[in-house]
Amino acid sequence: MSGDIQPSVPPSIPAGWYPDPAGGNGKRWWDGRSWTQNVQVPDTPQAAPSFGGFIPAADRPVTPLPTAEAGIGYTRASWWIASSPLWVVVPQAAVFGALNALGPVPAESYELGTSLFTALALAILIALAFADRAALRRGGNDTAASPWWMLLSSLAYLIARARQVQLYASGGWASVLWWVLAAVVSPGVGVLAIFAVYGLV
Repeated sequence: MSGDIQPSVPPSIPAGWYPDPAGGNGKRWWDGRSWTQNVQVPDTPQAAPSFGGFIPAADRPVTPLPTAEAGIGYTRASWWIASSPLWVVVPQAAVFGALNALGPVPAESYELGTSLFTALALAILIALAFADRAALRRGGNDTAASPWWMLLSSLAYLIARARQVQLYASGGWASVLWWVLAAVVSPGVGVLAIFAVYGLV
């Protein structure tokens, strides 16, 4: 090999591959006395295979989930929704218990009353969901669950809501747990309301 490649390696250095003194990212073979023409060039990474517009999942860029510097987890409306098993079931049980105390209620009237009460409760819950979403956005959450989840159930809305809240703030699941607790307690409270109507408590 020519001796014009500088700097040279002292003869005490054993033969081997060393960074190329001529520059570049490769390595050049030092035979113990001088540089040789043997050069190792780093492998060039192969381009990711593509099939039209398809890119394999492992090669797709990762887009982080949206985050907010300051979001909120709960609103006043969310707590009203979370306690809906109580304020939907208990008043209904008390009203129909009172009507039964006055005299037998025809089945048709009972079904009509139940349907009207359910429709009214659903309308109130949907309005609360819209109010909740507006409050979340004012509080710094860029996105919020659709209020129309309420058409499935208030629990479905609260679960969808909690998943969205997790993107912007800690918390969000306490309202779901509160709903479950209210749903467990509401039958017993409803029975107590009926007993109170009949003067049994």
